[in-house]
Amino acid sequence: MSKYDPYDDGPSKADQAAEDWRETSSRFWRYLRTRPAETWGFFVAGLIVGGVFF
Repeated sequence: MSKYDPYDDGPSKADQAAEDWRETSSRFWRYLRTRPAETWGFFVAGLIVGGVFF
């Protein structure tokens, strides 16, 4: 049995946001893996073009 810590409020908002991001990105990668190779090409091209403009 663990001791009670009155200063522990559970997961912080940053921890919750990180967990949401992990879940969203995991879902996106799972979707992308089911797509044909052309989709990967457009995805990479979009990252390159985005890097040039931003």
